[in-house]
Amino acid sequence: MVVNIKSYVTSVDRLVTGANERLSPDAAQDMKPQPKSSGRSNGLRVLICSESVPPQVNGIARRIGMYADGLRNLGCDVDVLHPDSGAMKVLSHVNPWNFTARMMIVHPYQLIELLTTNYDVVHIVMPANLSGMWILASYKILRCVKRQSKPALVVSWHCNIVDYIKHFSIGPFRFISYAFFFLLFGMLPMISDRVLTPTKKSEPRLVRLWKRSVGPRAGVCITGVDKTEFSPAAKNSKWGRIWVASKEKYLTRENKKHLLVCVGRLSPEKGVDELIKVLPKLPDCALWLVGDGPFRPELERLARVLDVPVKFLGYQSGEALHSVYAVADLFVCPSLTETFGQTVNEALASQVRVSLPNVPVFAEAYGEAIPSDAFWKPLCQEDMAIAISRQLARHSTNDPAGLPDLEKLKSWSDACRSLLGEYQDAFQDRQHTFTLLGWIYFPIWCGVTITTAISFFVFSQIRSLCGGSVRLCFKSAAEDMLIKVASFQKLPSSGSLHRMEMAQKQKN
Repeated sequence: MVVNIKSYVTSVDRLVTGANERLSPDAAQDMKPQPKSSGRSNGLRVLICSESVPPQVNGIARRIGMYADGLRNLGCDVDVLHPDSGAMKVLSHVNPWNFTARMMIVHPYQLIELLTTNYDVVHIVMPANLSGMWILASYKILRCVKRQSKPALVVSWHCNIVDYIKHFSIGPFRFISYAFFFLLFGMLPMISDRVLTPTKKSEPRLVRLWKRSVGPRAGVCITGVDKTEFSPAAKNSKWGRIWVASKEKYLTRENKKHLLVCVGRLSPEKGVDELIKVLPKLPDCALWLVGDGPFRPELERLARVLDVPVKFLGYQSGEALHSVYAVADLFVCPSLTETFGQTVNEALASQVRVSLPNVPVFAEAYGEAIPSDAFWKPLCQEDMAIAISRQLARHSTNDPAGLPDLEKLKSWSDACRSLLGEYQDAFQDRQHTFTLLGWIYFPIWCGVTITTAISFFVFSQIRSLCGGSVRLCFKSAAEDMLIKVASFQKLPSSGSLHRMEMAQKQKN
């Protein structure tokens, strides 16, 4: 659908909370459509730069794909720069920490071509998108030199890196990691106009960097859900009937009454080991894990050692993924480091009860959709078992309390309209100059980002040559994982797991 820019700006104004004033004359002038080549629409021209895009299987990729399609449906011209844009535009390489994803280094001549394109909004999806940061810096310098107000420069942040550092760094390495983090990303507030996060509680330490005397330059990029794909009716689909039959057979074989489902990547920070460890306290429950990742072998070993019923279903997509939610008696997401938890949204759209750890992001995003007693104290297995049991009791008695209200869930169309409102605010938040500190910091930051990009590329090549592993100096797969410290309970080592297995065999 193509809309003219006047009606478009008016509709966006209504979406922004508290926006009682029209655009300033300067902002209104910048929002006016510019001459475009034939065949293009009259909406805003938007560049989205993201290393996570479909068909990658993760929440960021799904979100960016929906944003791009939704903005086009609202009349915007959207270009997406990503690792598969082609060898003429970017140097693409595998993500050394996640072989299911890719990273990129933008070619200099592609950067020049972007700078000569008349974009209204440049939206960079973070974190670790070094090419995106170079694009932001280039546009900011161009705006300063030419004294222009376009394009509006927007950053959206989708990862709690500070929490990862807190939970996985050891001793002095934690402070080194913090210093490197702020050295690498501290430039972002100086080269962008606005930062967006999935919730207000996402990465608060980073968002505070965007604050200034006239108020924060921060907003929320609302998350939608496709209620036609994720719905209770999915249980009646072809795959739904397959999952129902598989569930009945599995519960009968394991002599259990309830099926818990968890969907997500199997990596240490997702806390799936905590969910497996609580199963002995839930004697009537079996667990399905949908997803894959580097932590799967250790989780399989842990399930065998504890002798609990856990079925690993691997990656699922399409109708198989949509319908697996609908057959669950309860959906559980044990992660403490989410920025929103899109899988929780999908479970709610499937009208499945949910139980979550009581962390700020989940409390903000789902506090009105989930009963307060369905949240458990983080890292407390007793409290987790109680919260899960409460929700299963409601399920068993068909208690309407706590059932998700589908009308309260936002669609992706709603999310994209809200995103346009954030773009409008970015026009109003524009900064036209660098501070003196910014000019001093800039060459240092350039050196750090270029060195980091080269390091990422070299590390990815080494891992690829080693078949995806760098365990040459490690005894086992368990010791190749980041060690959990501080508030996280450490997973037993490979040797401990082996001794527990032998003891279990001798007992039997």
